Amino acid sequence: MFAPKSLFPALLLTFALTACDEHTGPLQVDEDAFSWQGPVAAGKTLYLREMQGGIEVVPAADDTLRVTARTEWRSGDPETSLRFSANDQNGDVLICAMWNNTGTCTSEAYSANVKFGRQNRTDAKVYFRVEVPAGVRLDLVSIDGSISATSTAPVRARTLNGDVRVATAVGPVKAETMNGSVDVRMSSIVGTDTVEAKTLNGSAFVYLPDGIDAALDMSVMNGSVGTEFTAATIIERTPRKFVGSLGKGTHPVRISTINGEAALRRLDAEGKSGNP
Repeated sequence: MFAPKSLFPALLLTFALTACDEHTGPLQVDEDAFSWQGPVAAGKTLYLREMQGGIEVVPAADDTLRVTARTEWRSGDPETSLRFSANDQNGDVLICAMWNNTGTCTSEAYSANVKFGRQNRTDAKVYFRVEVPAGVRLDLVSIDGSISATSTAPVRARTLNGDVRVATAVGPVKAETMNGSVDVRMSSIVGTDTVEAKTLNGSAFVYLPDGIDAALDMSVMNGSVGTEFTAATIIERTPRKFVGSLGKGTHPVRISTINGEAALRRLDAEGKSGNP
């Protein structure tokens, strides 16, 4: 039986939302709300936190990390109710979007206490775009927004409302959402950390190439489980549960959802799949 646990055990996420004013203005956009760049070495981590909007990560052409943000809003004033911070932490980088000068943002905890409408608040959404150098790890958090990341190093990506899509040359990947689908693709895995693709409402897929050793644990409550690896050793298989292994079973791989499909799919030699 699938037993959901806290999606974000290492983070404190608070999202308190009061009713918006009935009268909102036209959509306003600031394409250059924030920018930061600097060299970041392989093996270091970008911690990126935002409350509503979304995050997109693409590979950089050099060793410079570049982060920009676009804001969109209809009410309030982002100039007074929204702020950005960027901090170097022994080579790691922590970048946060904070609403209404409240809450906490560290590499371990992110909280947002958001009130819209009255008291000069804003309904601004923040859309981050990141160019990440090769080998730089990613730790991404959104509360109300989708995350899309293409990388060459391990990734951790979490949101409450939105899809999570991660493709990396080197895993593991931990990807979680509450309302949305999860799509994780890895060409290789290093270390012994667990690969996780987890959602409550939506499908969860992990894509791996042939030749990776994996200990598989897939489960659903309302939906189906499956694998494209016909050579997988089966320990337990039911319509809602699959436990087995690929090769020596070195890397733990957990795929779970309550409402949707949980599946392990195959990448070909070029890192492509027959599924979209």
